[in-house]
Formats: sequence, C-alpha cells, structure tokens
Amino acid sequence: MLNAFYVMLGAGLWATDTLFRHPMIRQISPLTIVTVEHVCVFIVSLMWMVLFHRKDWRLSFGQFVGAFFVGALGSAVATLLFTASFQFVNPTVSILLQKIQPILVICMSVIFLGEKVTIDFFIWAFIAMTAAFFMSFPEGLPTGDLAQPSRIGVFFALGGAVFWAISTIIGKAILNKAPSAVVSFWRFLFGLITCLTLVGFNPQTRIELPFVAADQSVVRSIFWMALISGFLGVTIYYKGLSKIPASIATILELTFPLAAMWVNATYLDLHLTTVQLMAAMALLMAMIGVSRSVTSTL
Repeated sequence: MLNAFYVMLGAGLWATDTLFRHPMIRQISPLTIVTVEHVCVFIVSLMWMVLFHRKDWRLSFGQFVGAFFVGALGSAVATLLFTASFQFVNPTVSILLQKIQPILVICMSVIFLGEKVTIDFFIWAFIAMTAAFFMSFPEGLPTGDLAQPSRIGVFFALGGAVFWAISTIIGKAILNKAPSAVVSFWRFLFGLITCLTLVGFNPQTRIELPFVAADQSVVRSIFWMALISGFLGVTIYYKGLSKIPASIATILELTFPLAAMWVNATYLDLHLTTVQLMAAMALLMAMIGVSRSVTSTL
C-alpha cells in the first residue's frame, strides 16, 4: 500500500507542471524551457547524490544503456513533445491524451514481459481509444487537412505518451537492481545531454538561452517546476515503481490527470467541453477496467 501511495504521490506532483509550463510556452520556445528545466533538475539531483548516495553511482552496462534511453526518450524528447503540444491544444487535453500511456505500457508488458491478459482487456482498450478520440475531436474528425495546428498538438501529446511508455518499461527493469535516486540521476543527466545536443541544431534556442538565464523570474519558475514535478515527482514515483509491477503502477498514474484537471480548472481557468469531459470520464473508467483485466491474471 505504501509503494502504491508513492506512485500516486509522484504522479500527483506532476500535475503542478502546467502551472509553470503553460504561461511560459507563449513566450519561450519548448526546447529552451525543457533545456533550462533539465539544467535545474540535474543540479538538484547531483546535490542529492553527493549528500545521500555517494557510493551508489555505478550501474551495470545494461542498466547504463537503459538509463540512456530513459533519459533521451523519456526525459528529454517526450517532455519536449509534451511541452510543444501546449502551443496547439488545451493543456488538459494534452495531459489526458498522454494518459493512453497505461494501455501502451500494458501492451508492451504483454509483448516483452510475457504478461497474460483477458478478453476484458481488449474491450476496455477499445473503449479507451474511442474515448480518447472524442476527447481530442469532440465534434468528430473534420474533413480536410489533418495537419491543422490542433491536430499537430494531439500528435505531439501522443508521441510523448509513446516515449514515456517505453521509458516506464525500461525504467522498471533498471529499478529492480538500482536505487530510485540513482536511476533519477542518470535519467536527468542523459536528458540534459540530449537537450544540449538538440540545442546545437536549433539557432532559436541558442539565441534565447542567454536572455532566459538572465531573467530571474523565469529561471525561478522553471526551477520550481524542475524541483516539484521533475525531481520530487520522478524520484518518488520511481521509489514506488521499484516495488510494484509496471502494469499496476501505470494505472495508479491516473492520479496525474485527475489532479491536473483540478489544477488547470482552478488556477488556469482551462475547461473541457461537455463532450470532452464525458470522454475523459469514459477514458479514466476504461483505464480502471484495463487494470482489473491485467491484475486479475497476476
């Protein structure tokens, strides 16, 4: 029960993310935000390691490679896609779309870990995907060009979900033998390296970074985002994930969209339409149904 609480608490802390990220996205490019965020979260993680885990730095070669993919895909690229989606769609839609991640994680658990699922799983998965569709397109899919900005935002959010799902599976494998704080440290380090590599190919970010670094209010906002939803959220989540199956942990992450809906409505005045709200409720119910179809076979 305590480990389940850690997963829910970590996921709940992620919901504070949009309080900082959404206002900044109107003025600063996504790559700039994510890069500065990784600088801050890496510094915090490094200090934590020096203070409490001086003897736990090392990983095996396999764990090292896994941490690289978690950092590059899950921490850097997925966060970048998620942040960029805010430019095109309501952040609540981005967050809820990202929550198809549990279905992806469970599917990959079946394929790569040999978990068995029942027919109920496929029924609930179909319901979840249908609900996700109507949440993204409440009036149905319009005829015409799908490359409209709002559609791009949806695809960005879905891309982030895919990479986060892959990172959950790899992260679970690493956490079986390494402390959560150590995995977090390497995740943030490789995420920072990936961001800096992308900056090298992006002139806009290279121009923005000095100005952002000189703006104390922006740096302060990014720092709190990195500390609360980044370092604390990920480290606490990993602490719970290390002790429970990934298929269960990914369902418990539904604390994130539930908390985020409340945060966005309360502090950002961002609301869903009636159709989107009903679809979101159906999506969450489907996630619960999926979890029951899987955990009943464990």
